[in-house]
Amino acid sequence: MKKNIENPKILPFSNRRGRPKSNRPLIDTGTPETVMKRLLGVTTEALDLCLQHEIITEKQHWCGIHLRWLYTLRYGIPSVRAHDLSYTRGTHIKNDEYDDPDWKAAREKEYAMAIDALTRSGHAILVMNLCIYNELPKSFSFHAKNNEKNCNNTVISIRNGLDTLRTIWKKPIKP
Repeated sequence: MKKNIENPKILPFSNRRGRPKSNRPLIDTGTPETVMKRLLGVTTEALDLCLQHEIITEKQHWCGIHLRWLYTLRYGIPSVRAHDLSYTRGTHIKNDEYDDPDWKAAREKEYAMAIDALTRSGHAILVMNLCIYNELPKSFSFHAKNNEKNCNNTVISIRNGLDTLRTIWKKPIKP
């Protein structure tokens, strides 16, 4: 048996190489559980829910976000987590903007002024719980009817508290 070495047979290859493409949706919506949670509003932050339901305006929403930012500069992110106090490597991140003592002192003064104004207006706890700690007031229930008078009083207090912040940060109030 002699092989034909002079005329080897060349196999044709297609232009498409590698693993065939799978038919995936263009938009990744996540797992069915996360889709359901998103539809129920479980994963949405309290301040964003208030904006979505038109309880607050966009400028009031900005004030709430700004208050949270000032809080995190001063105290860090409000969350429950364990810290290994013996682990010291990598705890300090050098960032020129946040390491400027004058800039940081100005932000802390801005935070103190905002909390003082909220305390004087009587809305500090409600606004801080909503903006910083991501807690909806107990009188809110977006899925069921609740005591309307109590809910309306809470809405008015939230709006007044965020308007107090708007006056501090020079965000003009529009009717």
